[in-house]
Amino acid sequence: MTIERPTGLSAGFHAHLRQAGVPGLAHAGDQHAPTSWVIGSHTHDVWELYLQLTGPPTRWTVADHTWHVPARGLLMVPPDVPHAMAESSTAPYHFHFAALAPADIVPPDDLHPLWGQRRPFVITDAGSMVAPFALFLREVATHQPLRTVGLACAAALLVIEASRLADSRPPVRHLAMHPAIATANRRIENHLADGLTVDDLAVAAHLSPAHFAELFRTEIGETPARYRTRLRMERARLLLAETDLPITVIAMDLGYSSSQHFATAFRRETDTTPSRYRCAVRSHGPSGPAGFVLADQA
Repeated sequence: MTIERPTGLSAGFHAHLRQAGVPGLAHAGDQHAPTSWVIGSHTHDVWELYLQLTGPPTRWTVADHTWHVPARGLLMVPPDVPHAMAESSTAPYHFHFAALAPADIVPPDDLHPLWGQRRPFVITDAGSMVAPFALFLREVATHQPLRTVGLACAAALLVIEASRLADSRPPVRHLAMHPAIATANRRIENHLADGLTVDDLAVAAHLSPAHFAELFRTEIGETPARYRTRLRMERARLLLAETDLPITVIAMDLGYSSSQHFATAFRRETDTTPSRYRCAVRSHGPSGPAGFVLADQA
């Protein structure tokens, strides 16, 4: 397996995974692209998943059709189908991608029929893919024990979540969570970088703001703002520990107006700065050196 840093990107990498020891994996990456970065026409002998995290919608030509992929949108391209960006983006954008063969990753009896239909998909609200992609790219970009099985399991999660998103059947909940709060949870988790307010969430849940806020706290045990902050900090720790993305880029990805605003929020949650946290975790592991305790772990 080899990992390269393509020239012309603001940040990111491209990993070649054919020799990674996991059947079904071809390549993957995490890239921050400037407006001048245009992905030309190409094909693969496996499926390619393109998850756009930030930036304006990008326009793609896939099998002679035009598709628009917004932020938190997922483009799924079948094997041997030419695809390319139809034009440059109007602003910098950040995306994950993975090329893989689902039939080699998920047991045949469990494989969703969509993978056999060989037609492109665009899922405009694919925020639930962010966490599985982050886990998968962590396994790709870091050397740690059980790496091969970690890659295989993380790749399976990607295929499973993409299958669920492409399935029109609604999920069946086994936990007795109020459906309005379940809807709000998904909205917060899938749009961490957006400045969603209680009013925004209440409208989506079809409740008054006061009723929604009270119900959310009863069901979740914390306010919507606190819940969102906790999720953002979990994501920040992962990005600081497992990537070399500049802190300014991480701040923008998480929806903070500046790196200073992000650093202030991060320090309030952890009693340390983002740069010091990154150094400590890389030197001593997730718990940091002796005496280094995160505020919410004390």
